Amino acid sequence: MTPRLFRRALLVSFALYVTLGLPDGVLGTVWPSLRDDFGRSDSSFGLLILCSAVGYTGASIGAGHLTQRYGTGVVFRNASFAAVAGLGFFSLAPTWWTSMAAILILGAGWGLCDASVNAWVALTQGPREMGLLHAAYGVGALLGPLLAAPFISNGGLWRGPFLVVCGLGVALVGVAATAREGFDAAPVSGVVAGSPAPERGSRQLLGLLIVWFSIYVGIEVTVGQWSFTLLNESRGYSDVKAATLVTGFWCGLTLGRFLLAGFGDRFSPEHVLATAIGVTAVGMVFFWVDPVGAGALALPVIGLSLASMFPLAMGRTAVYLGEARAARAVGYQIAASSVGFVILPAFVGVLADYHGVGVALPVVFAATCVLALLWLLIQVRLQSARSGPV
Repeated sequence: MTPRLFRRALLVSFALYVTLGLPDGVLGTVWPSLRDDFGRSDSSFGLLILCSAVGYTGASIGAGHLTQRYGTGVVFRNASFAAVAGLGFFSLAPTWWTSMAAILILGAGWGLCDASVNAWVALTQGPREMGLLHAAYGVGALLGPLLAAPFISNGGLWRGPFLVVCGLGVALVGVAATAREGFDAAPVSGVVAGSPAPERGSRQLLGLLIVWFSIYVGIEVTVGQWSFTLLNESRGYSDVKAATLVTGFWCGLTLGRFLLAGFGDRFSPEHVLATAIGVTAVGMVFFWVDPVGAGALALPVIGLSLASMFPLAMGRTAVYLGEARAARAVGYQIAASSVGFVILPAFVGVLADYHGVGVALPVVFAATCVLALLWLLIQVRLQSARSGPV
């Protein structure tokens, strides 16, 4: 009975991540229609992102505490309901201000789901399942523009794709109610079962991990969001060519997570992560230098190398910090991710006003170097913590 319930819970988690990836892919595509409908300017897009990030950050910080008190099943069910309710509210929002309130609710529900499910998979499974979980989100984000396109081409009906996703979410919430026992009955995996907290330095280790996650997400989002503008306005690529190359980045990211799901348990996570950071740094230099105009060809490679970092590091949280601290630590890491999501891309935007959008690449390369240094410090701190007093 328990294995069947556990598999159902895992499949529901994957379906949830596809469903929650869809709105992220839809939003950018429908933004011009949404903007015009409410009579806003392009700068208002940042307000939507900020509202989502505030809800996401606040909810994910508290996710670990809620999970420890009520169990993953209860938190997951209520969080998915909140996310779908926010999505429905957003689809029907009569004014700009109500749309901002709705996306705040959506962000909070998504933050709770993300933190609770990541902690659950980190404790009960390995790299394959973690890779599939994040690949599922990538599938949703890739399908979002395809879902939105027919609505936009037929009169700018921006609410349509959100209503479709909301309908899918309602069905998923119903299924999620039947998967509660699977979340709470799943055994802790052999890798982390009984994993003790480090002898010393666990707070410093958690602090390093929190900063690492913030910078990683900032790099991923900055490359994904600014590459089109850089290629189109700074390097003179056509809209179609620039969009195709940026799509290659997201395809590389999604493909990398499927590869992680297929082969992730065959290699040391630490070695894979170190290699991935190195490949990312080289790819950033190639994109930046742009030899013979071929720099943009690095985008799929950068996406592929970034793909494994978040799920692998998330999956090692329980091993690094101990089983007892994992749920809360994952919540803090998810919250830090949302901070990086906002800060680094915004910082690039400010610099771009003064120095041009080409400044994005040296900034992201510098951030990648910091990411490498932090990963080295995490490994050194981990060894020191496990060795006990000198």
